[in-house]
Amino acid sequence: MKRLTLILCTVLAVCACAQKEPDPVAEAIIAELTKDLDQPFDISVRNLQMLDSTTFATEFQRRISIYDTRLQQNTERMEKYIRQGMKKNATLMYDELKKDTRIYNELIGLKEMMGEDTLKIAYYDYSFAYGGKVGSSKLPDKQAYATVTPEGKVLTCVSDQRDLHKATGLVIPGYKELLDSFKEEAKE
Repeated sequence: MKRLTLILCTVLAVCACAQKEPDPVAEAIIAELTKDLDQPFDISVRNLQMLDSTTFATEFQRRISIYDTRLQQNTERMEKYIRQGMKKNATLMYDELKKDTRIYNELIGLKEMMGEDTLKIAYYDYSFAYGGKVGSSKLPDKQAYATVTPEGKVLTCVSDQRDLHKATGLVIPGYKELLDSFKEEAKE
């Protein structure tokens, strides 16, 4: 009897260990994919693979570089409009330059405020396949990509890998609020 109990306990222990824990990244991706669904769904994520990781320093450099390029291009456009006597276009470009300069300078300030924390991982890039059922319709398998923070927040979820980093600047503390401040100013 003791032997049977021991064997049964061993089998149960092996079965319990064999049950797979749900992957928190896959769960976060499913939550992002289904956040706007108002019908029942059964979606699964397969072949989840981490492609890369990005530090805050790299993300700051990416964003600062974008605004540096914009400043150069918009300065050239404004000078061209001034030479051509297009005062209205020059004024509009001047306003864009002021906005971009402020964002550029704020990004540098935010980076300095983060100090050593810029060396921490900001997010991970993943590739995955997903499919399943939404309502009564079968969802065919699709390839997609996601950027996910170490805390499990999905920043982007896209089908084209080239679009993967378009919104990742939002991971920078204070960056979203900075961008939102321009929306508020425009409403006033």
